[in-house]
Amino acid sequence: MTIETDLYTTLTGDAGVTALISDRVYPNPAPEGAAKPLCAYQVVTGSRITTIPGTGDAIRKRIQINCHANTYSSAKAVAAAVVSALEGSGYLDLEFDLYDPTTQTHTVAIDWSFMAV
Repeated sequence: MTIETDLYTTLTGDAGVTALISDRVYPNPAPEGAAKPLCAYQVVTGSRITTIPGTGDAIRKRIQINCHANTYSSAKAVAAAVVSALEGSGYLDLEFDLYDPTTQTHTVAIDWSFMAV
């Protein structure tokens, strides 16, 4: 499995997340016209960490998870559910809020770092 597959499985299997967005978790970008709220994710950075020969290489990926919604409070609620679902598997690098006046969409972007061997 890949980190991205594990992320998808974690988010779509979490009751707190699915109560808010059902199974609307997509690799970036989300399908045009997809119902909101939803999450779309993309790898921001990735690196291989070389270890002692024969023990395998670790992989670190920072993944941005964008929580899109029609209201600010809904976007924040989805982001909080995502963070709660991911606790214990990596760590939060940063979080920031965005607004697109053209689509009138609120977004909370979460950058989460994961490690895998």
